[in-house]
Amino acid sequence: MSNVQLETGWKSQAGYIWSVLGSAVGFANILSFSSQAYKNGGGAFLIPYCLALFILGIPLLILEGIIGQKTQSPFVTAFSRVWGKTGKTLGWLSVIACLTIGAFYIVLTGYSLAYTYFAASGAIADDTQGFFLNQFLHITPSLKDFGSLSWWVFLPMVATAVAAYFVMARSIRDGIEKVCSFFMPLLALIVALFAVVASLLPGGTDGWVHYLTPDFSRLSDPLLWRDVFGQLFFSLSLGLGIIVGYSRHTGTVANVPRALLYVALGDFAVSFISGAAIFATLAHISHVQGIPFESLASSDSTFELGFIIFPKILKFLGPVLSQSVGAIFFFCLFIAGITGLFSIAESIAGNVEVEFNLTRKNAVRISLFAISGLALFFCMGNASHLIDALAPMVLGTNMLIGGLILIAAFQFGSLEISRDPVWRGRWNLNRFFLRVLAPPILAIILAGNLMEEFASFDLMKGVRWVWFFGAIIASAALAQVAKRSLAAERAV
Repeated sequence: MSNVQLETGWKSQAGYIWSVLGSAVGFANILSFSSQAYKNGGGAFLIPYCLALFILGIPLLILEGIIGQKTQSPFVTAFSRVWGKTGKTLGWLSVIACLTIGAFYIVLTGYSLAYTYFAASGAIADDTQGFFLNQFLHITPSLKDFGSLSWWVFLPMVATAVAAYFVMARSIRDGIEKVCSFFMPLLALIVALFAVVASLLPGGTDGWVHYLTPDFSRLSDPLLWRDVFGQLFFSLSLGLGIIVGYSRHTGTVANVPRALLYVALGDFAVSFISGAAIFATLAHISHVQGIPFESLASSDSTFELGFIIFPKILKFLGPVLSQSVGAIFFFCLFIAGITGLFSIAESIAGNVEVEFNLTRKNAVRISLFAISGLALFFCMGNASHLIDALAPMVLGTNMLIGGLILIAAFQFGSLEISRDPVWRGRWNLNRFFLRVLAPPILAIILAGNLMEEFASFDLMKGVRWVWFFGAIIASAALAQVAKRSLAAERAV
């Protein structure tokens, strides 16, 4: 590693762990995990999730970490060293996916910032659904109806982008590492306290029963396993090169596998505790209102749970407690959102910086400007329909393809990575999982997704496939125009 990298990389292994944990912990942990667990019967979701975490999640996470550490390069550069121009195109495809994810991620983070204010000021109406859909989102009836710009969505998005820039324009250690090293332990503490308080509410302990009691008959449902692996990829940001982007700033002697094992376990811990807190609050409402627990939510939508059902729950806590608990909850979402945004934007900026030979500040400025510009589409009245259209591709099919390509390139195409001594000893089982179990599992899930996708066709499916083929064309173009030194083009 060069002297410049030593001065600007992670200051400590703990800082690297907290920062990667900030990347992993996000809406997927606090809202989506709870939604998926509720949909799939609590314990029946937890069992396969734990299996998937150790069989696929941790090995893939470690693989991305090793790629970043050994190549000291962002994703596009690392890919090009193995597969040349083709690899570079595939790398840019992941960058464009990160750009799209970042666009609606920055908007969702803005949601949580706005709702922190709404909760603290007691501004959320009793009709929480009407407030969220009509007053906040200005939602339109369909994807085809763009509607009008929601200023309540747009302004918090801009504020989030500005905050992210002031953090990211600094060096990794002075910006992202300092912020994540402070806010991630704080987030973990707040989530844990929230779970305790929720469990002490009347009927709250019943939530643990619903959460931990598995319905073993559900384990034979292939859709459950698809949801598990989809949630796992989303939560750990796998197959997108995000972990590669952070890990390239580590020293060559850092113990990346151990650090990422801690990250994976910490990510699951936050998901598990958040799920317990959400289930306890739902059980409290079930107890107070006499509504069956299974009937409290009509869908597994993250939007419904976070911004409709939870604000409704707050109404039962009284004006003072609802304002304080609500503000704390949505501020937790904001912390999880903006630290995740750091990693998404860093992945984009790192590739732009290296591939186009720019300064870090300029690369960060371009990346956040691109994310914010694309985010304008998610500030319109049809934004929720657009997110629903794109999410199965960007956060599903595309990530599965990315995971398969990642394994093919760096477990079968790169001798340096696949034969690295790090896979020996205690980490040898992870290499076995990557080479033997992961490819068929991912291929089966991908095939199932594609069969379901092509069983019928509608406008929403058309939008996501237009995105996919458009992203491939844009990636190929970027692979041709990006200029880097010939030395960086050498094969591994």
